[in-house]
Amino acid sequence: MHIALGVISAIVGLIWAFVALRNSGFRIESLNPFAFFRRTRWKKVYGTKPVFNLTDSMEVAAVLILGVAKCEGEISAEQKKNIQDIFVNEFRLNENEASELFVATTYLLRDEIYLVDNIKNIIEKSISDFNQTQRQSTVELMTKVGKSCSDLNMEQNKLIAATQTYFEKLDPKNRKW
Repeated sequence: MHIALGVISAIVGLIWAFVALRNSGFRIESLNPFAFFRRTRWKKVYGTKPVFNLTDSMEVAAVLILGVAKCEGEISAEQKKNIQDIFVNEFRLNENEASELFVATTYLLRDEIYLVDNIKNIIEKSISDFNQTQRQSTVELMTKVGKSCSDLNMEQNKLIAATQTYFEKLDPKNRKW
């Protein structure tokens, strides 16, 4: 009889332990190694900032162009108009698409304070989509937006120089060997 009571007590203790673990947030399914790898891959892709997951060169160029304008502080109505004109003329978008791209880019940059340190992360996933002409055009458009209201300030120069350096580093024609 004492053996039966010991077995019943052990079973009740295990059930109580599993219920307590479940109530604390532990799930037995989390021990599945395949789910673990899938979950970590998901966190890696979707746990990063959205601006670091851009794969379209036009979206990245828009982020960099707007980033230059935001280096001065808040964007004025004149700067907004100039940027939307660039989106229409250079990117060949209609007015509605240019407005949507501006709003989306503003949303992506809402939490970014200092883009110079994150140039590599912003451009990295879309670099294969950039050709040489688009790289040069992006730097020229950044300079154009920076000079639209006043001369380039130190932060704008840093951002443009960092972008140009990153593009040059990837261009095989500019390498010496």
